[in-house]
Amino acid sequence: MNLDGGPGLEKLLDNTRQLQQDLARAQEEFSSVTVQGTAGGGAVKATVDSNGVLTDLRITPAVAAPDNAQGLADLVLAAVREAQRALAVRHEEHFVPLLKSLDSQLGNFPG
Repeated sequence: MNLDGGPGLEKLLDNTRQLQQDLARAQEEFSSVTVQGTAGGGAVKATVDSNGVLTDLRITPAVAAPDNAQGLADLVLAAVREAQRALAVRHEEHFVPLLKSLDSQLGNFPG
């Protein structure tokens, strides 16, 4: 790799700046993402934010019976896990193209 300050270095620096801006924009966009997971045919709905933190939990009264505590706990865990899996998919869909672009640009750098 030629780092003598010539056009190759300038191009690398320009690409790096652009990728930093693209990544910052992608992170900002993703920070507002929320996803939902359900269990029990929609009886339990869990919402997580872009960090995977549970932000909302909805439970229909039918599954909240006192004699169904373990069943309810299982449904809550299933809904939260589904929401977290959905978040991982959204994260991959959002950031993988950017990472592929970075890989492509670095692969095309003369050196």
